[in-house]
Amino acid sequence: MAKVVHVIAIGMNKDRIMESLKSSGYPIQKAYLVVPETKEYESIAEEFEKVLSVLVEIEKIKVVDTDVFGSAIKILQTLKKELDEGNTIYINATDAPRTLMISLYITAQLTGGKMYVALPKYEEGEEVGISQIVEMQVPPLKRIGEDKINILKAIYNNGKVVDSINSLIKIVEGKLEKAKAYMAQRAKMSYHLKGLENDGLIEMRREGKNVKIYLTPLGEAFCAIN
Repeated sequence: MAKVVHVIAIGMNKDRIMESLKSSGYPIQKAYLVVPETKEYESIAEEFEKVLSVLVEIEKIKVVDTDVFGSAIKILQTLKKELDEGNTIYINATDAPRTLMISLYITAQLTGGKMYVALPKYEEGEEVGISQIVEMQVPPLKRIGEDKINILKAIYNNGKVVDSINSLIKIVEGKLEKAKAYMAQRAKMSYHLKGLENDGLIEMRREGKNVKIYLTPLGEAFCAIN
């Protein structure tokens, strides 16, 4: 049976995060705590885990919150198994540090997860709970075809860089054809690479006689979830 999984960013306000889960009304069977790698955040995560682990399964994802794409990739790699099992993803960014908020947004775009935040309620300048839950509308990133996904994976598995278009054709298709068949191979690969570069998933640089193809952080994020 499919589960409802929450990805919860750990910030400095443990009570606000806990209240956001209660107030959201969303079901929850499992939670991933996204924890910036500092003692302060880790301490709060431990307190939060003690309370929540009585109710649901908990796992931690430790990240460097200032590394936007690095954090997103680490979260995506962890969530792939949940998506493969058909589980529903909710992303709680209520108390996320600012740069981690961007990582979570990227995660929501690539997973189709529902991202939400709880807005605090104040009385006489003091926080007294949650005023409302806001589900953030996250437009999905452009979907790309299987051919392009295979190209991205080939570059990723080759150390995130390939030294020429011909080398990439050999990796993806297994061999270089001859004469007209080669020209068709080359034209097809060039077409896909242009599209991938326009989408910000690869970078192509001329180095000497060859054009090297580099996977961008966004391209790596696509590989993490596909």
